[in-house]
Amino acid sequence: MSVDNDTSRSEDALKRAMRRQPAPDGFADRVLARVAEQSSTESGPARRDSWWRVFSQPLVRWGTAGALAAALIAGGLHYHQVQHDKVERERAQGEAAKQQLMLALRIASSKLQLAKSKVNEINADQTENREEKE
Repeated sequence: MSVDNDTSRSEDALKRAMRRQPAPDGFADRVLARVAEQSSTESGPARRDSWWRVFSQPLVRWGTAGALAAALIAGGLHYHQVQHDKVERERAQGEAAKQQLMLALRIASSKLQLAKSKVNEINADQTENREEKE
C-alpha cells in the first residue's frame, strides 16, 4: 500500500505544481519585447542568404570562376616548375657521380698498369736468371 500512497502523493504534488495560475502583470508585454529583440538580433539565416546572394550576380560569379581558374593554372605551373627543378637537380647529381666514377676508373687503370709493368719486370728478371743458370 505504501507504493500506492507514494504514487498518489506525487500525483497530488504534480497537480498542485501544474494547476492553472493567472499570469503576472506585464508578462505578455515582456514576452513580446523579448521576441522582438531576439528576432532583430538573430537574423543569421537572413545574413547568410544575403552573403550568398552576392554570387547570384553574373559578374561576381564569372569573376570568382576566373580567379579560381587562374589559381589552378598558377598552381599547376608552379608544380611543373618544381618538378622540372627536381629533375635537373637529379641530373646534375648524376653527372657529378659519373665524373667521379670516371676519375676513379682512370686512377684504378693507371694503378693496374703500374702493377702490370712491375709484374712484367719481375717475370723478365726471373726469366733471365733461369736462362743464365741453364
